[in-house]
Amino acid sequence: MVGLSPEEKIFIVHGVEQDIRNDGRIRLQYRPIEIETGIVPHAMGSARVCTGNTDIIVCIKGSTYKPPEDEPVGNNLEFFVDFSAIASPNYEGRWGEQVSEEYTVLLNKLYSSTKLESLCIKPGVLSWKLNIDIEVLSFEGNIYDTISFGVKAALANTQLPKISTTDEDKGEEDFQVSDDPSDTWTPDISEVPCFVTLWKIGEHVVVDPTINEEHCSSFACVIAFTENGKVWSTVSVGPGSVQPSTFLNLTSEAKTIAEETINYIGRECTAWMIKWEVLRSDNTSNWLDTSLRDLIYNLRCAF
Repeated sequence: MVGLSPEEKIFIVHGVEQDIRNDGRIRLQYRPIEIETGIVPHAMGSARVCTGNTDIIVCIKGSTYKPPEDEPVGNNLEFFVDFSAIASPNYEGRWGEQVSEEYTVLLNKLYSSTKLESLCIKPGVLSWKLNIDIEVLSFEGNIYDTISFGVKAALANTQLPKISTTDEDKGEEDFQVSDDPSDTWTPDISEVPCFVTLWKIGEHVVVDPTINEEHCSSFACVIAFTENGKVWSTVSVGPGSVQPSTFLNLTSEAKTIAEETINYIGRECTAWMIKWEVLRSDNTSNWLDTSLRDLIYNLRCAF
């Protein structure tokens, strides 16, 4: 991308000062958020999210593992981000790999305290691990928030086969996977956070910046909120700093924005769940069984 001239940066900063951004939005306003779930049939869960021209796809695959003794519930979410050359030719080769690795490390850090207890089958013995792959198809700013929306939607779309435990006569536990591909469940995602990234441009703060606005920012911070308004984690993702009192005010503003966004995503996910129940009750919807049958077969081989 060609860098901005000093005059272009001044124009953007003055627009933020007047609370009229280049695309007509006010400072604390998101671009339209479009969410589509269930777009990858062979994944356990998937979603596509577009925030303006930023476009990502999130795919989830599940496997079982034995959690460590010091962490019986297990750290059951693992992320990988890939910046496709489709997003920009700049992401081809080694540079794209470095950018992908940086975002992967940051995402795993932001979600490190998110442990979905519903994924634990038997504490200290067996748990689900979800591998969450994010493919960036188009990058036009605000990638962190967009990824969090996609992760939340994809997890709400995830269907895992039920695994039951039975006690053997010898005292050993046996795990059995349901034969019915429709006998599935969705993890509890109430503790999965959504991100609100605050960007300081001039003396003001904006959300959901375009990539040009990001280049005019002197400070950026990602704040993760759960559905009950709890601050889950914070990470500075750019240069610069702010006073602690200023940061507290920013957190308060971000909380209000997060509540509205989480409610919107919740409505979108609920609409999909209604669609899912209709499809699952339709015996002709065999395409829903594909990934589940493969996973059930693999799990039976593992047990």
